[in-house]
Amino acid sequence: MSTSVVEKYIAKKKNDILDYAKILESMISIKDNKMWNNKKAFIKYSKDIIDIYAESYYFDNNSNRNNPIFYSNDNINFVLKSIIEFFKKNNEPQKIKEWKNETFLLSVIICTACYVDFATNVVDGNYQDTKNKFKFLLNYFKKTELLQVFDDKFLINSLFEKVKKNTNLDIKYIELLSSKSAHNKYQTYTYYPLLYTFKFEYTIPGLEEKDKEIAKSIVDDYEVKFKRISFDLLCTEILLRLISNEQMGAYLIDADDILLKRPGLLKIFNNRYFKEYVRLFVNYEEDGKYIPLTSVFLNSGGKVLYHYDGSEAVVDNFFTSDMDVLVNEEFMNNNQENLEKWKNNKVNFIVIGKEN
Repeated sequence: MSTSVVEKYIAKKKNDILDYAKILESMISIKDNKMWNNKKAFIKYSKDIIDIYAESYYFDNNSNRNNPIFYSNDNINFVLKSIIEFFKKNNEPQKIKEWKNETFLLSVIICTACYVDFATNVVDGNYQDTKNKFKFLLNYFKKTELLQVFDDKFLINSLFEKVKKNTNLDIKYIELLSSKSAHNKYQTYTYYPLLYTFKFEYTIPGLEEKDKEIAKSIVDDYEVKFKRISFDLLCTEILLRLISNEQMGAYLIDADDILLKRPGLLKIFNNRYFKEYVRLFVNYEEDGKYIPLTSVFLNSGGKVLYHYDGSEAVVDNFFTSDMDVLVNEEFMNNNQENLEKWKNNKVNFIVIGKEN
């Protein structure tokens, strides 16, 4: 699999949102539009602005999809930021004031296209519910004196036929990323913050019938490949959570001998979305062993979470600076006198207690 399932998904979403915007442009307009007067001119502006939006803000507003008005009021700020970035990038910031009404119209069209896309997503979206609520959204736009809204039945049907087609392609894409013979088993590790562990499980037909030594040698030979498959599946899991309305947490990647030998396997997470939602998980008592691995990961912008399982009192220089450490409540109780110094040294503790 290539660098990032998120990047591939975003590339498709750019086209999907533009598809919807082109239809919506025929439904929502203003008088005396100075910014564009035909579909070709509209695409000239909207395509580049949608590219900026998709690259920077696509996953930043996945709530309120059940209420298109709330969604639009929240998301329009991200769309407006994208429009401003577009004009600044083209050295035309004055156009924002010159085309104030047109800019508002364009933001409404793109924002509505984003709502249609996100509310029908392949994880927890609802096609028919979105189509019904879309009509209420048009009525809401009609209350704006500036906008002229044409809720043409043919155009609405054309829009949602396009939605159905694009969603079906999304489903096929997600299915290609799945595997019946291999999967990650995810478990909640802590609730505050929300952290997950995962274990790669696989089925090799006939393997259990072979000699145990032979079976072990086969598994050893494929350990790097299995790790790569597991990471691919984790990327897909993060993507599905990003496009759903589920609470996002972080996934703990165990530092092990395979990664120590092949740190390049972690390059798949060198993406701004994945960096936020994965942590390299290191046993603090083996910190020295994994320094080459943690250094590579930290230098790429990744985050490391150390786990210290002891509960006894330790000296104040036991932990170095700028690190996140998972500890138990008893450890915290036995080290009260050191907590302030550790805090000043930016040692952040995550405590596993009864609430977890």
